[in-house]
Amino acid sequence: MLSAAHNVLYFVLDIKLFVTSFLQYLFTFLFLHLLKFANFVPIVQIPKMQLFYAAGAKFVETILAAFANSHNRTGELYLVRVFDFFFTFSIVFYHTFRAKHGVPMKPESFLIIPLGLFVSISWLEPGQLEYSAISAIAAFLLPFARAASLILLKNAFESTGKVHLNAFCLEYTRYVCAFLAIPALFSYLGSSVEVTASWESIDYVLMYLSFLYMICNQYSDLWLSLSLNSNSYVTLDNTKYLLASCAQWIIQNMAHPNILAFGAKFVAFSCLFRIWTRFN
Repeated sequence: MLSAAHNVLYFVLDIKLFVTSFLQYLFTFLFLHLLKFANFVPIVQIPKMQLFYAAGAKFVETILAAFANSHNRTGELYLVRVFDFFFTFSIVFYHTFRAKHGVPMKPESFLIIPLGLFVSISWLEPGQLEYSAISAIAAFLLPFARAASLILLKNAFESTGKVHLNAFCLEYTRYVCAFLAIPALFSYLGSSVEVTASWESIDYVLMYLSFLYMICNQYSDLWLSLSLNSNSYVTLDNTKYLLASCAQWIIQNMAHPNILAFGAKFVAFSCLFRIWTRFN
């Protein structure tokens, strides 16, 4: 639903990624602020420098995402997903050789790496790939920025002694909103709405409920990234994109299938089954 709402905001109102990213964090911040007024979020002191680094990494990630998937070419999303395995590899490398000094994290890395690789290959459909030189470079750098953003976010949370999760998310979303506010403003001022645009009832529904989808998506993503260990989060992230690649085929009525992507989907589901059987 969030993807559909983003499409409506872009194609009908010309709202681009900077604005939608800012709105996601703004609505989540307002939601958490309401919880704070209702005394569901305790007042705590959180180190500002750690939050600054984490929010700055998210800002860089948003910039790269805006260049990598500008909506000018529908096939740019496929290239972004193809490079996603670098996100998995970066997280595994960091926690194996830097953070944990070789201490295994469950699910183990040897189960996560094949999953990330084959999920990326499941999006490799040459007939669908579209990109420019800038979007290709941004798509390559984006997974490394995502990994750095996740690592700095978890490090910031752990440095606080694992305070109340909602209190941390409240401050984190405040900082990210501050980083994204000016770029989002300039992006919004540069948008143009066609007066002859065709509006349908579903467009109104998605547009007016988009704030709800944004809150649910952003809060759940923050909750999962801070509550789970990195390998578990990466597993769920890859599962999401694997199901998305299958849904993309269904939506397009199998218009552009290829044996490589199909085989990768099959192997990726096998990897998920292997992970599931190992812990059940």
